[in-house]
Amino acid sequence: MKFSEVLDSLMQGKPITRAAWEQKYMYYDKDDNVFVYHYSEDEERELMCWGLDLEPHDVIADDWDIDYWDTDHIVDANKMVDDEKED
Repeated sequence: MKFSEVLDSLMQGKPITRAAWEQKYMYYDKDDNVFVYHYSEDEERELMCWGLDLEPHDVIADDWDIDYWDTDHIVDANKMVDDEKED
């Protein structure tokens, strides 16, 4: 898919990714009004940005895809739940 085809899903809070991105996806956090880049290489990390941080080759790429949250991990809109619960 092209970026224009996944943009609506991104703005609805759904995670999107590119085939060229290894272990990385991004989503829009409606509550905080930020874009979140999730990386899960050696360890998982998230980077919150006020704007989209895309390079020109990302924008013109045609390997975009819409990911879907695991429904067992959705709390509210696009918030994820940590599997480890505090006692």
